[in-house]
Order: sequence, then structure tokens, then C-alpha cells
Amino acid sequence: MSETQYEEPVYVVSKRRRASEAVVHMPDCEKIHHQVEQDVRPEVHRETRVPAYIRFVANYMTLTELRNIGFRYHPCGYCQPPVPTVDGSIPISVKARNLNVTHLGKEFIGWGVLESFSITGRLNDDGSRTVTVDVSFGGVHYRFDPETQLEYLRPNQRR
Repeated sequence: MSETQYEEPVYVVSKRRRASEAVVHMPDCEKIHHQVEQDVRPEVHRETRVPAYIRFVANYMTLTELRNIGFRYHPCGYCQPPVPTVDGSIPISVKARNLNVTHLGKEFIGWGVLESFSITGRLNDDGSRTVTVDVSFGGVHYRFDPETQLEYLRPNQRR
């Protein structure tokens, strides 16, 4: 994908796998020229000591797409693109089967405050198991599949 495919200005977004915040660059930023030029560099994997090749690829995004990416980002200090810093907290995701007493009273996105829950397992006649999760948000009861992902806002914590 190249930057010429877009009608509005584009930026290059860098995000490390474990980092919770991305950095937004101008496409001509010198700090990310290896991504824009799609350099291929040899790298040795520590676990296997086998040489492998890594191809750096730029992730182009418009300002509209940037607002919808779902994680925090800030502009590069070197090229200083005209984008705002987004410090919004990243929601915590939990499967319905992993609900526990620490989740009671938390506000789940799109559902409300978790008032109660029960996880029920049943052994069927054919030997299979059925698990259901019954949840109450604000007096309204729901039944979820155990694999359903529920999200709640992360408490504001300063480190």
C-alpha cells in the first residue's frame, strides 16, 4: 500500500508489539525511512540462532483512520506531524468465562455496571459439556457464550 492511494494526507504509524502507544510520523521522516523504503535486513533469532530476513513496511493511515485505531498515539518529536496526542485509556478485555468477583461493580462498555454473574456447567447425556454465563448489568439479565469478549475501562493509574 502506498501513500498515493489516499485523497487526504497520510501518516506513517509505528507501533512496537509490546508497546501500548504508537508514534505517528510524516512519510518523509528520517527516523522511519527504512519502513517507507521497505528495507530488508538480516536478523538472527535469539532462540534458534538461525538467520532470517525482516522486511520493514510502513503502515500508512489517514487522520480519520488514526482516530479509529483503538490505541494511544503521539506525534513524532523529530518530524512533528500535525496530529493530536491521544491519551485515551485502552479497555481491558475479558472472556465471559473468566469473570470473577473483582469484576463486580466495574462498568463494561456497552453493557453497564456488572451487578452479578453466574457460570453454570452441565454435562449432557451424550457426554459433552455445556457452559453458560448469566450476567446482570443494571438489572437486565443476559446469557453469554463463555468465549464472548467483554471490555471495561482501565482505571486511571499513574506509575
